[in-house]
Amino acid sequence: ATPRSSARQLVREALERYGLNPDDFGQFALCDVVGRPGGGTATSAGGWQGEHLREVGDWERPLVLQELWKPKAGWSRRFEIRRRQELDRAGDTGDDGDTAGEWGQSPKWRPGGGREGGGHPGAA
Repeated sequence: ATPRSSARQLVREALERYGLNPDDFGQFALCDVVGRPGGGTATSAGGWQGEHLREVGDWERPLVLQELWKPKAGWSRRFEIRRRQELDRAGDTGDDGDTAGEWGQSPKWRPGGGREGGGHPGAA
């Protein structure tokens, strides 16, 4: 990956590297995930605790995003490849589509800063 690599290119390369058909890149999306290490619960002790998810646009440059925007102290970010079908379904159910259940009802962030899924538990 280089600063000139687009999200679409990186998804194609990842699929190819892991033995999947790179022509299926349209079924997948690169996601920018902000979270924290650990969290102290039995399911996440010492692991990653994702909090916010944003689908990266195909034209965006992930390494430039990473360079220009740093999370606050105590938070970190990572990029994940997710099936678009799961992201769409998560938007319909109000969660972030994480099948492990670590994210609870955190909001799903989309390009443009909009929030889907009704926000945090208890939010009106």
